[in-house]
Amino acid sequence: MTKRSLVALFVAAVSCAASAQEYAHEQFAYQEPLYVPRWSTPYLPQDTMPEACRNPEVEAYIRDWEAGRIDFRTIRANNSISKDQQFCKSLDDKGNILEVKSCRYEDSPVGYIWKDLADAPVVIGITDGGMSDHEPHYHSQPECYYAVKGEGMTLADGRFVPLKKGQYFYIPGNTIHNTPIYEKGLGVLYWYPKNAHFNGFQYHWRRDVKYLTPAEEAFDKVDEVRRRDLNIGPYGTNQTVFGKK
Repeated sequence: MTKRSLVALFVAAVSCAASAQEYAHEQFAYQEPLYVPRWSTPYLPQDTMPEACRNPEVEAYIRDWEAGRIDFRTIRANNSISKDQQFCKSLDDKGNILEVKSCRYEDSPVGYIWKDLADAPVVIGITDGGMSDHEPHYHSQPECYYAVKGEGMTLADGRFVPLKKGQYFYIPGNTIHNTPIYEKGLGVLYWYPKNAHFNGFQYHWRRDVKYLTPAEEAFDKVDEVRRRDLNIGPYGTNQTVFGKK
């Protein structure tokens, strides 16, 4: 091999390594296959942060929250969230994102709101919700919760159990999760460990897995356990319980 060929090979290797480092956490939605999910995480809420959830920026948010230095209104996003996206968000009845100018979950069509706090180096956000149902879904990225207020019922280890203020919860990737909120309300700091750039995520709902029979069966199992443990039907059929979807 000539000296010129060796130099070219070295430059190409360095370029590839740089590109791999730059995009280490990115997974664009169109590149992502449709996986068959677990119907429940095998983990339960716990009082200490799971090792898989460790992240210094998240831990700093939690310290400030516990010390009373921040709350839902005053918590601030890092520089990866553009100024025009730093507002309280929710969904309309068709699943479209909208701004809730009052930053009150009572003014949300679905009963909960959220703020984006970081898109890199890790995606982080925070929710605040009143009594409301939530649609079961999954994505390939693992997700972590820290309950900052209230209490909800979350699908864990094959059943619905309380997720209480001060508890952590780990959801592996490609695992259906679901956390209906009852009278006490629930606020959650959530993050996706080692995953940046939310626009590269792909959320999967029941409607996305039509004819993928094992995935449909996983959603059916979640509905069965919702009936068994919470005495509620599939998402979208419980307006008399929650007053919203």
